Amino acid sequence: MSATSGLERVCLMLADLSGYTAYLANAEPDHAPALAGDLVETVVRQLRPTFRLAKLEGDAAFLVAPLDRLDGPMLLDAIDAAYDAFRRRMQSVTGATTCDCVSCSRVPDLDLKFVVHAGSLVRHRVAGREEMAGKDVIIAHRLLKAASPAAAGLERYALLTDACVEALGLDADALGLAAATERFEHLGEVPVHLLDLEHGAATEGRSWAPPRRTALDEAELRLPAPPMAVWEQLTSPRLRPGWEGIDRVEEATVSGRRGVGTMNACVADRLASVEEIIEWRPFVAFARRVSVPGVGRRPTARGDPLRQADRGGYAPEGGALAGDGGHERSVHPEP
Repeated sequence: MSATSGLERVCLMLADLSGYTAYLANAEPDHAPALAGDLVETVVRQLRPTFRLAKLEGDAAFLVAPLDRLDGPMLLDAIDAAYDAFRRRMQSVTGATTCDCVSCSRVPDLDLKFVVHAGSLVRHRVAGREEMAGKDVIIAHRLLKAASPAAAGLERYALLTDACVEALGLDADALGLAAATERFEHLGEVPVHLLDLEHGAATEGRSWAPPRRTALDEAELRLPAPPMAVWEQLTSPRLRPGWEGIDRVEEATVSGRRGVGTMNACVADRLASVEEIIEWRPFVAFARRVSVPGVGRRPTARGDPLRQADRGGYAPEGGALAGDGGHERSVHPEP
């Protein structure tokens, strides 16, 4: 065993297939693992590059992200986008196959849950492989067997520890997260909060319909980057000033997270504009209604889908100038 690295402050995430044991026990052993692995890979791909895959653990992916590269709204967007990608991939697998084997027919029995914790870890090498260790790594893995989700009647969920909620500045009350406490031998009590992913799935597909206008100008930009990275640059108040030519973005969220109804004040020199998010589908699409005080116009900024381009790049920016002076600007990441 080689020497350990220094202590790192990270966000630890486990994306775990629910129902995997029953699925594997009743399906063909040469087919089922490949199908399940494809679903896990879809989730991992959606969470890159902010989250790095630390290890594949059978039916689960263990991922880590530096805490200083993540905020609460982006974490929630990442969970929503990963779950949406999982569901769409599962639908495409079941819809496209003509195979009647048990492995294919029982894919819909699988589901997805997330455990997210914030803490510290160290890296070291064992038998030539990098491993991660520490009390917080143990806590995150123990929470895969948490009792509180079943007690709350949740089948698909994200379990966030208090440490995660506090570290990323989330407002559990505003988000409507259910509070619970897990207890483990040697580790003591671990306060957690539960996010119901069923609600997000129920609202999937609802999108804002822009007014029909003749575009005065259009533009497209191709970026060799995964959807999470592009989405973060286009929507994060912390990152937007770095490329939009504005001084700062002051954000006021609704229900504790970035989404429909969120208001932004964008300041550039002496000019300030006010944005309202009117569509929000993480890593897929967004739309903003923009007003400039004193000018009297209410342009609209629309995020068109990020279309997957050749070699894994994404085309996020399709711009259109509306005839009344409004501006429609686009993004849609589509993995």
